[in-house]
Amino acid sequence: MNEQTISQKFYEDQSRELREKYQKAKDGGSNSQNNPKRDKAQRILLLIMILYSIILITFVLFLYWVRDFRYFCYNILNDFSEQGQIIGAVYIGLIGLWFVLTGFNVVLYDILAGYLIQPFWFALLTVSIAKFLAKYFGFLIGRYCVRNYIYMAMNENIYFITCYLATERKPVKVMYLIQFLAIPTIFKTYACGLFRITHWQFIHPTIFGTVVWAGFWVYMGSNLESLSELLQSGDTSNYVPFWLKLGMFITIVLIIYYFIKLTKQIYQEIQNDASLAELSHILEKEEEEEDKLINQQQESDL
Repeated sequence: MNEQTISQKFYEDQSRELREKYQKAKDGGSNSQNNPKRDKAQRILLLIMILYSIILITFVLFLYWVRDFRYFCYNILNDFSEQGQIIGAVYIGLIGLWFVLTGFNVVLYDILAGYLIQPFWFALLTVSIAKFLAKYFGFLIGRYCVRNYIYMAMNENIYFITCYLATERKPVKVMYLIQFLAIPTIFKTYACGLFRITHWQFIHPTIFGTVVWAGFWVYMGSNLESLSELLQSGDTSNYVPFWLKLGMFITIVLIIYYFIKLTKQIYQEIQNDASLAELSHILEKEEEEEDKLINQQQESDL
């Protein structure tokens, strides 16, 4: 059995199991069962998430509250940019790749890259390639390194089950929507490797979302006359026009509404599948009873 067949079977079994658990949870039942391996995986995953959250929050607070730290980050990127356009762009791109791969995807990096790398199209190309490669590496790690472990820890969680089934039903739509949600980067990279999607279904929404987001912030950075105000305050929201803030808010509301609608459709679909399976089982029983009666009739005739 080749790797593709094994992977296909894994997703089929996983989908069947999650659909049963989803229906049971929606009907008010409990999926909780004593499973030492799952409990251990949940504890380890929770510990990792807590430690990661502490590190991420500390980094963000330092970045936005400590002026000297912002200047320190800027000086590192500036030192690389002074080594030449191509070499500087490569180094800055590698830093961006590391940022996204570790989940530290902050817009200040895009702005600084747009300011330091000229012209605009070259800065956008550098940032987009770096971020896409990081997201794709994260997707591969999620799929081939930690998929089974994360699944063991999360397959009782109704939110994970809902996201999985929504992605399975509308993979391309959900992937595009995820790119425009204001959620931690790890949910756009590693977590996507857990879902039943193809590489291409992950790649083209990710490229689109990466270029759109990077394009906006890199453009803002490339048009800055001076970084002093930004480095002094650390507040990037001042550079976002009101119409864009309003548009982002409306977009998030519409995405949430779509997810709610999609989950209702999934539940209805699962109920229909269960009804069809039950009907099929009843018909099979009736056919068996008819066959028995026919056999009994034939035996009595003999």
